[in-house]
Amino acid sequence: MENITSMIISLTALLTAIAGLIVALNKAKKTIEETIPQKIKKQCNIDYLIINKMEEVKELLNADRVQVYDFHNGGHFANGRSALKVSCTYEVCRAGIKSYQMYLQSIPLNCIPQFIKMLLNKNRMIINDLEEIKDIMPATYSLKKSQNIKSYFDIVLNNEENEPIGFLAIQYENENKVNFSEKELNEILKLKFFIEENLEKMIEKSNKM
Repeated sequence: MENITSMIISLTALLTAIAGLIVALNKAKKTIEETIPQKIKKQCNIDYLIINKMEEVKELLNADRVQVYDFHNGGHFANGRSALKVSCTYEVCRAGIKSYQMYLQSIPLNCIPQFIKMLLNKNRMIINDLEEIKDIMPATYSLKKSQNIKSYFDIVLNNEENEPIGFLAIQYENENKVNFSEKELNEILKLKFFIEENLEKMIEKSNKM
């Protein structure tokens, strides 16, 4: 009799645990379903603000293309080393200028090491003639030449801890276009800070969901 009673108690406890697990899973599923639309709406609003500001600066600088790149983890190698990559996450182009955003996804950092090292060390890169980097950064030269870029200005984007999270790129299909005035440089810095601030907001909102 005691064995039967113990068995019934154990079975009841097991069924209760299973029922609790099912309720928790359903609740979690409902929470995810409710938050995904909210995340999409909030990110869409921030994306809209960033793109609009990029368009304004593109027109002010008469740039052919303005892009934002984000550094990210693309998985791990067999030895556990992080396979860091960079992707173009925002892009605006002048009418008649080809968009390359869809092609500039998950580029391994070790494919353009000289470019990344120089950019991070100097915090910005100003190239008025693409031929300047042909010998010192051949991979970057080939990548940019394939996009018909002749001159460009890149500046690092940082998070609140002043760590690099990506970079802002301003590009031209003609040479000697990035000799910016102080006023133009200030507008670029304003755009940089605006993007950094809104990317942080996106992270904060995501963490609160």
